[in-house]
Amino acid sequence: MGARTIITMMKDEAPFLLHWIAHHRLIGFDRIVVFTNDCSDGTDAMLDRLQQMGEVIHHPNPVPMDGKPQPLALRRAGKLPDVLDSEWIIALDVDEYLLIKPGSGHLDDLFATAPEADGFAVTWRMMGSNGLTEWTDTPVTEAYTRGAPDLFRKGWGVKTLFQPFDNMKLGIHRPTVKGKDKSALRTRAWVNGSAKPMTKGFMDGMWRSSLATLGYQHAEIAHFATQSAEGYLRRAARGNVNAKPNKYDATYFGMFDRNEVEHSGLLAQAAPTTARVSDYLSDPKLSALHENAQEWHDWARTAMRNAPDYSDKMSALQSAAQIPFERLDDVLFTQPLAPAGKQMVAKMKADGVPDQQIARAVAQAVGRIEAQRDAEDAAELHALGVTPDHGDWS
Repeated sequence: MGARTIITMMKDEAPFLLHWIAHHRLIGFDRIVVFTNDCSDGTDAMLDRLQQMGEVIHHPNPVPMDGKPQPLALRRAGKLPDVLDSEWIIALDVDEYLLIKPGSGHLDDLFATAPEADGFAVTWRMMGSNGLTEWTDTPVTEAYTRGAPDLFRKGWGVKTLFQPFDNMKLGIHRPTVKGKDKSALRTRAWVNGSAKPMTKGFMDGMWRSSLATLGYQHAEIAHFATQSAEGYLRRAARGNVNAKPNKYDATYFGMFDRNEVEHSGLLAQAAPTTARVSDYLSDPKLSALHENAQEWHDWARTAMRNAPDYSDKMSALQSAAQIPFERLDDVLFTQPLAPAGKQMVAKMKADGVPDQQIARAVAQAVGRIEAQRDAEDAAELHALGVTPDHGDWS
């Protein structure tokens, strides 16, 4: 059996590092390849020690001026034997946890749901703040147990666990094929989190589920994108892997601080994960590095709380989080839009159109595109004799 590999990028992730590694090692990943850049908290030193302990493979990811850490790391990963000789690969961030529901929650249990598959496109489950405002040292899988309902379309991004193939090009959500000809992707046997086939439309280059391809029956990716309000502010201060300015603003928090439904599936792994973290910290060198990192983050949070704009930022997050779920289409959230969409929004704003009116126009336009894709995917699946988990296609 070849390696089951995670590729990830990190900067100043020490508070989450050990728990995230422990969880994914326990569920069956035996190779975690980590790229780091510009760490201030000692994450890189902790990873060096974890590499000596046989838990990870750590690579520096130097980023030139105006460079983007994530694409650089993926290009570097695509040249590494430690990645290329894997049997299975997935790219995950440290705020993403793979939850496998059958059996003991192990990769083998997921593979057994679709033995012929060579890829699993697993949909995000956006997890919220659980009403917490202040920072907590409780592991995220225990502190934040409420998230979005199944039909929160804005949170339907996927992460793909796949077997490598010739001429592949790594991506953060799913791999593709190098060059202009993408037809080889259609030969891949990918399924969703319910072990139902992904469609040609997805295979050609999509990175989100449609209503027809959405499937949470066997697996999902718990995406802890917001966490507490203080945790979110610290995330915003760290920056993001694609160097997008102001990505983590109050609008993003209000959109993805979803707490509508209890989702406690990851708690099944809480005790063994905590035990593995304790085992890591029995190593004196790692323990000392971890303690130093904790002290750095204590200092950073104190500095954040003492900053003159702290109260205003916290108030903005709390106000954004009050937007009811059913009114999210009234929120002008342009980050997911293609450049043409963003240009349209900019023109409407310049013409003096109110933000709420623009948001509704965007939601209607996007809705028409999504409805067409939903119908096309459903028709393709029905032709295969497959009934989607969601939607009335009669």
